Amino acid sequence: MSALLQVAGLSRAFGGVRAVDDVSLSVEPSAILGIIGPNGSGKTTLLGLLSGTYRPNAGSIRLGGRRIESLPAHRTVAAGVARTFQTTRLFARWTLRANLEVAAASGRPGIVEFEPLLELTGLAGRGEALCATLSNAEQRLAMIAVALATRPVLLLLDEPAVGMAPSEAASLAAAIRRIRDTLGVSVLIVEHNMHLMMGLAERILVMNAGRKLIEGTPETVRHDPDVIACYLGH
Repeated sequence: MSALLQVAGLSRAFGGVRAVDDVSLSVEPSAILGIIGPNGSGKTTLLGLLSGTYRPNAGSIRLGGRRIESLPAHRTVAAGVARTFQTTRLFARWTLRANLEVAAASGRPGIVEFEPLLELTGLAGRGEALCATLSNAEQRLAMIAVALATRPVLLLLDEPAVGMAPSEAASLAAAIRRIRDTLGVSVLIVEHNMHLMMGLAERILVMNAGRKLIEGTPETVRHDPDVIACYLGH
């Protein structure tokens, strides 16, 4: 099976700092890849490169065989890449449905049915709620629903479990699995919640100082001495 996403030799510097340094990775169709690493290791910058927020200084990004590293963010969305952010980015005074409608207009062509997306993300019946009235956990799930309204083939999640209680994080993990299983979307998730990551991701890529330290199964990563030294700390 050919990889949906193929990244080769990706690099991005800000001034003299190499935020992402010669990173290569691939994501298979309908796969969940986790990315972990200490603060400042380049995880969010990598998502910015994949989503078109930044352009790389070197390297290539292929989505379904098509090179997309030179596309701006809005065209990357239209190509099939959707992203959530660490901070909430919803129109707070609009209903959730209105947020979904705006997103659907900017994504890949096709009919988007909102109720199934709300059900997948655990927000059934909340479409007419003002986003400002949603709880923190609901807002994070809402951002995922909004991203899905663009009809992506690749979903990038940047710390979606921030501020969630353990039970809420478990519901988030279940929603991500439903999304993958139902829609066939590949998911690349950056997250500091190690319990969530070890139980959710099929493979985990560890970054440190902008570089790829190791990639493997959760079990392999959990017991790698370099990962323990630089990140897990035990």
